[in-house]
Amino acid sequence: MKAFSAIMIQTVRSATRSRVFHVLFTLIILAVFLLPMTVSGDGTAQGLVQISLTYSLNVVVALISTTTLWLACSLLSREIEAYNMHMVLSKPCPRWLVWLGKWAGVFVMHLFILIVSALIIYALIIWRVNRGNFSEQERQRLEMETLVGRRRFHPEPIRLAQSVEAEYQRRISSGVVDQQHDPQAVKNEIMRSLIAQEGEVKPGEQKTWLFKNVKTQSDDDILYLRYRMYSGDSSDTNQLLIPCLWGFLLPDQIGQTSEPFAMINQKVAGGSFQEFPVPAARVVDKERQNQVLVRFINLPAEFWGEGQAASAIFQAKDRPVILCKVTGFFNNYMRSLVLAAFQIAFLAALGCTVGAAFSTPVAAFTAISYLVIGLSVQAAVSAPLQNEDGSYQYKGLTEKAVHRFAQFVSVVVVSVDDLDATSDLIKGNLVEYRRLGAAFFNLILIRSGLISALGIWILTRRELGTVIKR
Repeated sequence: MKAFSAIMIQTVRSATRSRVFHVLFTLIILAVFLLPMTVSGDGTAQGLVQISLTYSLNVVVALISTTTLWLACSLLSREIEAYNMHMVLSKPCPRWLVWLGKWAGVFVMHLFILIVSALIIYALIIWRVNRGNFSEQERQRLEMETLVGRRRFHPEPIRLAQSVEAEYQRRISSGVVDQQHDPQAVKNEIMRSLIAQEGEVKPGEQKTWLFKNVKTQSDDDILYLRYRMYSGDSSDTNQLLIPCLWGFLLPDQIGQTSEPFAMINQKVAGGSFQEFPVPAARVVDKERQNQVLVRFINLPAEFWGEGQAASAIFQAKDRPVILCKVTGFFNNYMRSLVLAAFQIAFLAALGCTVGAAFSTPVAAFTAISYLVIGLSVQAAVSAPLQNEDGSYQYKGLTEKAVHRFAQFVSVVVVSVDDLDATSDLIKGNLVEYRRLGAAFFNLILIRSGLISALGIWILTRRELGTVIKR
């Protein structure tokens, strides 16, 4: 431990003498203090918090990641080229300990910078909100929708396998499809059509969604139903006001009345996200798997006005979700920082590995190329258009082959975008512990572990006597 601590401390001291680190650290300080104080958003409390977090936190994490990668690439390779490593290894100190000490020094230093920067950003944003001239209604909405960590509950998935098979057999028996048809392609087309029909509610019709395992911390909790629907067609820019009813099944009224639903009358603009509260104690059926049954009624044509009636369209990605508060904003904020810490740990391991194998310029180029490939692969994976059922639309065999290859490469290469929780943070979505656990297992134990083992093996096998200073 004494040798490990000495190497780690020496790494921190060496890093703080780097001119590149001085420049990047200055940019970090400016981003920490200036961005939260200068951005203003759309003038609302929510806009202020959301845009401040988006810009300041993303910029700071990006700059810290840059300094982490640069120093990890340069420190080890520079000490090898300057023959400093030769003197260290002349002592009874194994090379694996040297590598771990270098990694720990880079990681701990940047983790400290990340924590301090994030706390300052948090304090400045809260200070600006408290000083802002916002109405009480705006502040309440901010507390309920943004400065919170809410768990999302999705409705039970639509099971259409039997309906697809029945429709497929009907088409075959009626001779609608060709004899040389592709069965899977026909079934996929039927599936897309049925899913689209499931998302359409015509005037005078209704639809229900069942949510299971809606667990709350107490009966006093408030649930929020969030949804978005379109009038007539989701591609139509001329969206109408949709008169509708939303209802929740009341468990204590089952068997006592023919319509045990509490109905809420609304008239909402098509294409916009809507959200409204409902007491958890009234709608969560604890005797039936903590389920919540939600009903939507598109009111008949006479409620629309002359020539206005249209179907309500729910896209698969915008169908109702139930939100429930689990924790406060600060706790959720710190969870997002854990993911950022994982990113720093991985970048430090990647930099130290390539730094043990190459000179500083080549190491930096190799590390950056790896990250660019990761970002490019993620873009290629999400490039094809998706259907309502989540399946991909391919223009040909070439696009399908490229997409399959990109999916394979994405399993091997890490994309740092996967660790960005800012979008969840500004929406008030809970950063789940299972996400942190999955990131720790996949990124730290497996990916970083394998890269670290490779870096240690490279440093152990490298012939330092062949290094020639030019």
